[in-house]
Amino acid sequence: MPRREDAHHMFDGMRLKRGKNSEASTAWSGADRISGLPEGVLHHVLSLLPAHDAVRTCVLARRWRHLWRSAPGIRITGVKGWRDADRFVAFVDRLLSLRRGHAAPVESCRMKFAAGDFDFDYFLLAEKQHVSHWIKEAVRLDVRVLQLSFAELESFCLPDLHLVCQHLVRLELSCVDANDSILDFSGCPALVALRMKYCFINADKLFSASLKQLRMIDCEFPRNRTRISLPSLISLELTRCHGWTPLLECTPSLETAIVSLARDSEDYCANNGTICGDGSCESCQYHYGFDDNRNNCVFLKGLSEATHVELSAYHGVFVFNRDLKWCPTFTKLKTLLLHEWCVAADNNALICFLQHSPALEKLTLRLYMPSQYLLETNGRYNPLELPFASHHLKIVEIKCEEVNWRVHKILSSLSTYGIPLNHIRIQQTNRSSGSGYVNLVCTGLSFN
Repeated sequence: MPRREDAHHMFDGMRLKRGKNSEASTAWSGADRISGLPEGVLHHVLSLLPAHDAVRTCVLARRWRHLWRSAPGIRITGVKGWRDADRFVAFVDRLLSLRRGHAAPVESCRMKFAAGDFDFDYFLLAEKQHVSHWIKEAVRLDVRVLQLSFAELESFCLPDLHLVCQHLVRLELSCVDANDSILDFSGCPALVALRMKYCFINADKLFSASLKQLRMIDCEFPRNRTRISLPSLISLELTRCHGWTPLLECTPSLETAIVSLARDSEDYCANNGTICGDGSCESCQYHYGFDDNRNNCVFLKGLSEATHVELSAYHGVFVFNRDLKWCPTFTKLKTLLLHEWCVAADNNALICFLQHSPALEKLTLRLYMPSQYLLETNGRYNPLELPFASHHLKIVEIKCEEVNWRVHKILSSLSTYGIPLNHIRIQQTNRSSGSGYVNLVCTGLSFN
């Protein structure tokens, strides 16, 4: 901790110029103008500082002595200079203890650690469960926003941490190994937003009765199919989902869903050459066995109440294709964006979606993967011999780098099933200029 006289020097360079018409236009004022700011402004500034810097402000002046104790935000971060874990642990323990004894509420608590921030092995904090203790202390402060972040690609295990917080509204986890206890939010009735990045989901179930927004980026489900039970969910984003595709239960309030399945999925056809497309070949059955409750829809049924959906999967990841055997009716779906996976096996997946989306208004297809990287797929389902159910479909957009055989095949299928070609727009990358698109309008099976 710096000495009081040293801390005052932090303000020596902060002076205000007088106006041009002043008697001493080039003079500087020596007044402490920062301390004269409203308390709410000072609290906001202190909330943006790392906790060790916020605490140091107590030596600046008499008014600053206790300001840090009533700041609405706490930011616990590592910094070079903590030469052993015990000193750092003692500081954080004392910090949270003093805040718990203060009447001012804590709106947010953010703990962000990286290996390069310490002069010691920061994994010692996990081995002795210090971080778990700090989270429990933060929960006792009735925080509304809780953030826990570790160095990217270094999973940090939090064993047996069941959150019980009546005021928690938003939770952010990064590089955390999350088990069943931490993903059971039955004790957090006000939680509405959960964001997870680079996390390992080692849980049988993710449950919350109140959660409205779920965003998971580059998360892996290595152990099994995690059951996602979020009856109040409105917005879902699973970007680059690895491992076992989670089982999504009914989400009656869902409005928007963005889902992409990565190549290193456990639901990937391991057969060489022609892939099965739905996990039915012997190679896939050997890969993940027969204990998969294979007669039920894994993911698409949970999206059946959504209004706006985007689905993408690396070619060979078969969950979406497999689910089409039990394809639900998307009664509220208005906009649908699909990537390459849907145009394999004679566009049957695309046709199946259209036949089960009676309210669909806009369809977008993104076809950016080069044709040579697409393996042939054997579809195990057949579309109904019916025209499309939707009479609301007015716009079909096909975004591609070139108008090739795949695009012609899609146009033929759409035309066969009753989509007027004048409703179709093609955006082709303008390779000659290197940027932008060339917009093409279909007339027959030619382009203008």
